[in-house]
Amino acid sequence: MITNRLSRWTPHFFASALVNFIGAEMLMLAGVTWPAHALGAAGTLITIHLLVIGWLLLLVLGALFQFVPVMTTLPLASQTAALACLVAVEGGLLGMIAGFLGVAGGTPRLAWLLPAGGGAVTIGIAIALWNVGVPLARARPSSLPGRMVMTGIAFLVATVTLGLLFAAVLSAPAAMPRLTPILAGVGEHALSGLGGWFTLTAMGVSYKLLPMFMLAPEERGALGRGVHLVGAMGFALAVVAGLAAIWRPIAIVIDIQRIGDVAIGLAVALYLWDVRRIYRERRRTAIELHNRAAIGAFAFLGVALASAAIAAAAHRLGAIAPALAFLIVFGWLGGLGITQLYKIVPFLAWLVRYGGRLGRGPVPRVQDLVRDRAALPWFIVYGAGVSIATVAALMRWPTAFRIGVAPIAVATIGLAVEYWRAWHATYADASRPVKPVPPAMPAPPASRETSLLINRGDRPRWNP
Repeated sequence: MITNRLSRWTPHFFASALVNFIGAEMLMLAGVTWPAHALGAAGTLITIHLLVIGWLLLLVLGALFQFVPVMTTLPLASQTAALACLVAVEGGLLGMIAGFLGVAGGTPRLAWLLPAGGGAVTIGIAIALWNVGVPLARARPSSLPGRMVMTGIAFLVATVTLGLLFAAVLSAPAAMPRLTPILAGVGEHALSGLGGWFTLTAMGVSYKLLPMFMLAPEERGALGRGVHLVGAMGFALAVVAGLAAIWRPIAIVIDIQRIGDVAIGLAVALYLWDVRRIYRERRRTAIELHNRAAIGAFAFLGVALASAAIAAAAHRLGAIAPALAFLIVFGWLGGLGITQLYKIVPFLAWLVRYGGRLGRGPVPRVQDLVRDRAALPWFIVYGAGVSIATVAALMRWPTAFRIGVAPIAVATIGLAVEYWRAWHATYADASRPVKPVPPAMPAPPASRETSLLINRGDRPRWNP
């Protein structure tokens, strides 16, 4: 029989992530970030960390707490640890924001909060890695999504280590003069985080979610393994060689970095081809809205790949790097995140509210918790805003950039409202009739989707 068990704190991770995402968008709208100001300005650094830690990190960790048990068929190490992770990461992020303001304003009383906040974020990440690492390490045989998540975790550790070094150097540069050149490795820091951690993890999770919801074959064969191995090698070579080039910019190091860049491009191209194959081989005729909207995220990833290749050939990759990072954060990673939340949130809400009621009375479908007509325009507005803002970022037009961010922010708020309605089942409770199941009948068997999404965590203690 289906129960309503789920990862207890995953909805709180999603809610916190959305609040941070909207906060970052508000700062962009206010014009206190790049391109109106320098990349190293306090407003830009605060916005970047709201996006990377507050939005993407919390979003991915929340998703992993729910889906690692799905991928491994093993429970998390602890449900309580998830709450500790959320408090540490969110609290550390607030400390880092205060620290950036202190460094920019020359206020030592606040500057120390930068490494302290980074340390708190690190503790939260360590808790999360232990929580999901236990089932991932015990799973036998290890699946492709699980291996890709493990690889992403390795890059997360590298990203956090670099971030702590940056924080230490920024807060006390005189104390460690030999490490000061590492501040030139911001690009490698971003590549390790956005590429090795977020992108490889997103690819791995999508290899589970896309076949699950579209009823496509889950086994990706040699192509999927190639995406994983080539991508991991590419990101590792590019990051390590890029950092080495700061101190030893010799020819062989530069060549290794280029090999890594080529491998990254090849892995992304193979992944996009494999995603196309998943869509073509699906057994579900009608594609649900969240997977239709996700096509835009995959398209943005393809545009980012093509733009990077063209810029590299013209020796202009460094010049477009900030705009490229914006496209990856908002178009690829952000786009994939907000589209998949449109399915994940109502599914979790259904498990909480109705999972234990099958066979005991009226039970709505998961689709009854959302309204595609209400959500579709927001996905379109979001994609249009990302397109406008990316072009403006390439041209370094601050006003046009803010004009492009405006629809992104409006769409994000609109979709957040739809997620809230799904979580509280306002659509299902308001108007849509449901077909009652006679109490005497046994509960119908769980669908493939439902059985895969139920983890082995504790029963939630709230009644949303």
